[in-house]
Amino acid sequence: MNILENAEKYAEGKANQAITKAIADAYVEGYKAGYKDREEEIPMNLCDNKTEYVDLGLPSGTLWASDYEKSNGEYIYLPYEKAKRMSLPTKDQWQELIASCKMVCDSVIYRREKYYRVIFIATNGNSITFLNTGYVQVYKENIADILFWLHNEGNDSEKEAVSTNIREQKKQPKLIKCFAGYKLPIRLVR
Repeated sequence: MNILENAEKYAEGKANQAITKAIADAYVEGYKAGYKDREEEIPMNLCDNKTEYVDLGLPSGTLWASDYEKSNGEYIYLPYEKAKRMSLPTKDQWQELIASCKMVCDSVIYRREKYYRVIFIATNGNSITFLNTGYVQVYKENIADILFWLHNEGNDSEKEAVSTNIREQKKQPKLIKCFAGYKLPIRLVR
């Protein structure tokens, strides 16, 4: 081997090292840039217009609204036909919430009325609360129930909703079929 061949092998090795380093650096920079872009995509306050969402650390990544939808500080009650255009939770999302969070039932006084509530506490420490809001048929009824619509497929006149009668012994939320014309409060997910 002469000096020229040694120099050529040395230069080739250095070139390969430089190319490998450049590719690795580009990969790292691309990863950092992608991570930074994703970090900027995630809203820090988890708000979407007027709705605030809570990260409960659910396996699916679903975020639940911190409260029912409101207008001028009052809960909005909608029949299913109007509510279905909104981002309602699915049956699977509801079951995931029950399976992943601890459920606590108690009562509070709000505006001189006693409200029962169910609090779902996540392993990350965040929580959401469901108050007994009842439903509206002609006027507000059955105030003991915690109710809200779930996303439903099909055209039948009864739709799935979540119901919890806090005064019952079990106090376990259950899925019920509810007349689609009743007006229930709206809880959103994203």
